Amino acid sequence: MSGPVREPVFDFDYVRDPAILADVHAGYWRLKETAPPVFWTPHNGGHWVVNNAETAIEVLRHPDRFSSKFLSIPPNPNQPRMIPESLDPPEHRPYRQLLRPYFESKAIEPLEPRITEWAQQLIGDVAATGSCEFVDALGSRFPVSVFMEMFGFPLDQFDFFRATVVEYFGAQVDEQRRLELTMQILGTLTQLIEARRAEPQDDLVSTLINVDFEGRKLAQDELISIGFLMFLAGLDTVVNALTFGMRHLANDDALRTRMIEDHDAIPAIVEELMRRYTFVSTPRYITQDTVVGGAQFLAGDSVLVPLHMVGWDEKLTSCPAEVRLDRPHCRHAGFGSGIHTCLGIHLARLEMITFYRTWAEQIGHFRIAEQGPLRFRGGSVQALEALHLEWEPK
Repeated sequence: MSGPVREPVFDFDYVRDPAILADVHAGYWRLKETAPPVFWTPHNGGHWVVNNAETAIEVLRHPDRFSSKFLSIPPNPNQPRMIPESLDPPEHRPYRQLLRPYFESKAIEPLEPRITEWAQQLIGDVAATGSCEFVDALGSRFPVSVFMEMFGFPLDQFDFFRATVVEYFGAQVDEQRRLELTMQILGTLTQLIEARRAEPQDDLVSTLINVDFEGRKLAQDELISIGFLMFLAGLDTVVNALTFGMRHLANDDALRTRMIEDHDAIPAIVEELMRRYTFVSTPRYITQDTVVGGAQFLAGDSVLVPLHMVGWDEKLTSCPAEVRLDRPHCRHAGFGSGIHTCLGIHLARLEMITFYRTWAEQIGHFRIAEQGPLRFRGGSVQALEALHLEWEPK
């Protein structure tokens, strides 16, 4: 007796597809143009992929059918919980409400002077040299430094933290090594929590240790779970957004000039670059038999949601391949969609706006230095692993 038929089938490997490793966004654009709106792929244990805005939004907006409890494909039952990202309703909401005040715009705005200091210091360190490898010198150091300081991680551990996260998200890491890295991160979080219990400071960890949650304090495993999510999210996402954005700006003279000459345009530039260069493909676990886009999904299957497809849909955005600032609405899911929209959205926007403004002031025009082919990372969080830039020092 044969098993259930899953079709249509399309050959796509979200971790190792050659087109994605050659250029993430060109690879996903080709998928959008050539693959069915919903399809099954046999790679990575076999899973569904939704390939347009309508089906992507349906999956993201219905956590009753599409669970976040496994944040990997294939599902890993041993992964640590990531509160609130790996929770479904109704469990999700109280934690989200607990954390939201610390990430609202009114809580983030007072950080702007310190974020600006970090940007000025780090960009100032390379401005006179006329060149840098962007990811190592700036793209990682800027948001990671801001996040570590805000959360309470000791800044002298920067290199260890960044290296751990880069390896954790690396497409070639086997499950045993990823488990070892997970244990390293959890051990680091445990040490930090214990240190702050003994000696509270003015940081988010100290606040969360003492906050009231439904009439009680958060348990140790809850604190570690929240910290694990923040560690991975805070140390990898803005890095990727800035690197893809800088790659585009290096090749777009008009937009780069606009950024340098009109700082008021920078927030719109940030949004449009996030739309065009979205870099997250979100896994969901199917909890009940359901139909999406005409395809029959079965309980226990997994589905990958490339968030890129929301911002690239012609029904929502005219000429989506173009980067333009004259759009009446910049619709995208670069920060997620539905109940799991990125908690750190205001912090991420402020960091990117501050970075581009500071770069425009201190360096101005720049270009990509000839260094051979670019190296991309596939998987659920895609990245450009290095970007060599050069400019005329002022």
